[in-house]
Amino acid sequence: MSPKLLIFDFDGTLFDSLAAITTSVELTFNKLLPSYTPDATELNRLISIGAPPEITFKALQPADERNASFDEETWVTTYRKIYAEHGHPLTKPYPGAKEVLVKLRDTGAQLAIISNKAVAAIHSALTGHGLSGLIHEDLIIGEPMFTGGKRKPHPEGFSEVLLPRLKAVYGEEACVYGQGEVLMVGDTITDILFARNIGAKVVWCRFGQGNAADCEREKPDYAIDRLVDVLGVADGMEIV
Repeated sequence: MSPKLLIFDFDGTLFDSLAAITTSVELTFNKLLPSYTPDATELNRLISIGAPPEITFKALQPADERNASFDEETWVTTYRKIYAEHGHPLTKPYPGAKEVLVKLRDTGAQLAIISNKAVAAIHSALTGHGLSGLIHEDLIIGEPMFTGGKRKPHPEGFSEVLLPRLKAVYGEEACVYGQGEVLMVGDTITDILFARNIGAKVVWCRFGQGNAADCEREKPDYAIDRLVDVLGVADGMEIV
């Protein structure tokens, strides 16, 4: 059975943004706390689980700063400004990204993105690399669109945010999904748990930013080493 709806993560799935994220985090610390260097191992761990900026920056603070003077809004706003200037040029699509989206779109499959990333940054990256329009702009979900901050892996990102938009774009009748008709494509344990929470099958992208041991432990339905391999999964060809 081919999936009716494919939901893509963004960072580490459609786009390689590891250098963009690490560079922008480092530059944010250089600006707001220049006397301190965040732990690189902890930063990599946070990236590997898809942690959003506010959680990342709070976790990376020195212990005496974490619960005292940490100002979430200042750190996140500064990071996003720095990312737009310095991170965006380092963000690039994985090989075959356009081919995958075009071929899936042309089969009639419904396509969407759900990411814990700022939605403005997603739109900028897609536009900058000629991928805008391949996924309906109303079906690109990211911060600050989650109700009550319930981002992945919470299921409300699907049920309360994406699903009403899918119905508006494709119609009510087209958005009734049977077993195996929704496929989540992502690279971290957060994506795998999100898929489980919404009753979807999941493709784990080994090439992304997730921790391999954590992801393997959750036994994803499919695992791929190249983004283009998702086409085989969508055709019903299991890749292990």
